[in-house]
Amino acid sequence: MTNLSNIVEILAQQALGGQQQSGQGGLGGILGSVLGQVAGGQQQSQGGLGGILGSVLGGLGGGQQQAPQSSGFNASSLLIAVVPLVLGWIQQNGGLQGALAKLQGAGLGGQVQSWVDPNQSNTEAATSQIQSLFNTQEVEQVAQQANVPTDQVYGAISSVLPQIIDSLTPDGDATNHQEANSDIQNVMNLVSGFLK
Repeated sequence: MTNLSNIVEILAQQALGGQQQSGQGGLGGILGSVLGQVAGGQQQSQGGLGGILGSVLGGLGGGQQQAPQSSGFNASSLLIAVVPLVLGWIQQNGGLQGALAKLQGAGLGGQVQSWVDPNQSNTEAATSQIQSLFNTQEVEQVAQQANVPTDQVYGAISSVLPQIIDSLTPDGDATNHQEANSDIQNVMNLVSGFLK
């Protein structure tokens, strides 16, 4: 079992400012708190990653009356908003194994090894190294919806990506990639499930 849902739960709790509505437990409850208000505000169904991101960002960005933060969008909200982007990117690159190969091919071999090895602390990836890997249009979409510059979105990705890879590889190189890919799909389903 990977730790992906744990890391997403932590990021979601940070986006909520550490508060969680009573009676809701686990990742589902917390994501429900973060994303729940989104469902009422967006009746039209939006498909794909863009729809998921739009809904997450719409709910967190203060664009709706019942948004969780009166202060609007914050750094923690941006971190949870890029999770579907990062997970979608991993899926688009053939799952965990393909994504790791792509990262290593982009000159991030040392960083990737620190993310995968449970005995090493995560080395941060430079934002400039991350930029070439992600779809510019998707990143710009997140930036527009969050009303932040694209470099902040890339910064959020470079913070979240090591945590996600680390959480997907609890057994280091011996991690079961099929199990990790299944966990990615489960979290993506959970996110989209709250937005239907």
